[in-house]
Amino acid sequence: MIHIKVNNTTHLFKPNTTLDEIIKGLDISVNGIAVAVNENIITKTEWHTKTLNQSDEVLVIRATQGG
Repeated sequence: MIHIKVNNTTHLFKPNTTLDEIIKGLDISVNGIAVAVNENIITKTEWHTKTLNQSDEVLVIRATQGG
């Protein structure tokens, strides 16, 4: 198992887990979000191929409305 930090909370995943699998596994709604891995934005089309490594840091940012 590898340790991946998602929004400052550490989770355990199998090696070679994709970003898409992590988002689905943590039940994160994909509507209106942007995702960065180690401070690099990952486009939604790349989520299914982007594999994560030990100690990677994932940041999920949700768009909000307001004014």
